[in-house]
Amino acid sequence: MQAFVADKQFRIGDGGYSSVYVGLMEDGTEVAVKKMTVLKCDKIAENERQIMDLIKTSDSPFIVSYRHFHRDDTFMYLILDLCEETLQKLVQASSIEQLQEHGPRMIKEILSGLEFLHGKGILHRDLKPSNVLADFEGRMKLADFGLSRVLKDDETTVETDAKGTHGWMPTEVIEVIDKEEKGPFKKKSDVQVAGMIAFFILTKGEHPFGSQFDRMRNILKGNPVNLKKLGDRKARKFVAWLIHHKIDKRPFAEEALWDSFINKD
Repeated sequence: MQAFVADKQFRIGDGGYSSVYVGLMEDGTEVAVKKMTVLKCDKIAENERQIMDLIKTSDSPFIVSYRHFHRDDTFMYLILDLCEETLQKLVQASSIEQLQEHGPRMIKEILSGLEFLHGKGILHRDLKPSNVLADFEGRMKLADFGLSRVLKDDETTVETDAKGTHGWMPTEVIEVIDKEEKGPFKKKSDVQVAGMIAFFILTKGEHPFGSQFDRMRNILKGNPVNLKKLGDRKARKFVAWLIHHKIDKRPFAEEALWDSFINKD
């Protein structure tokens, strides 16, 4: 790292307990520096570092590339390749026509990132539009692995606390929130949220399960109140498949990638 200043003029993003800044490497390339406090983020940051070491990101163009991890007594710094913007900001800045034209390709890239992770036994567990990045060529890249978990060789499920982001949790996680129990998380749990993101892209920022106030209840009940807003029949059928209330009725990421809606060419 040649230059890095944690100043608001260089800040490009904020999370719950972290901020992201632009930094400059010695070879002249710009990078993203995710700064986290040791006190609040120790376990999450260490988990993210271990996950990204495991990923070996050069193996997939659909996962954000990790360069280095550094910590001192107060802060931890995760250094990543710089991307253009989050999917959330990209959707806000695009027209509905652009999103419907490029949406199938974008969704395919997100599912390709999931296929790669799941192939390594990694469950993302915190998919949402702000955790998907667009690089300078417009390619989708999955990011933010602080809540991710790794399946053992003989496992298909991890039993975890009900964590994630309000409105972007799968049914089986929401079911255990009020019970204050650990819940099951599977590869198809990630796929359900990927389906919500697909709808978000194709509708320019809407959610298949309704307003922010109603989403968690509708996800829990399996009530996609906005699904008819997808005028394209193939798109509606595809998203409905991914967000199905019953986990056994959802596809794995590699199965979804064969669907004709995202393979129009």
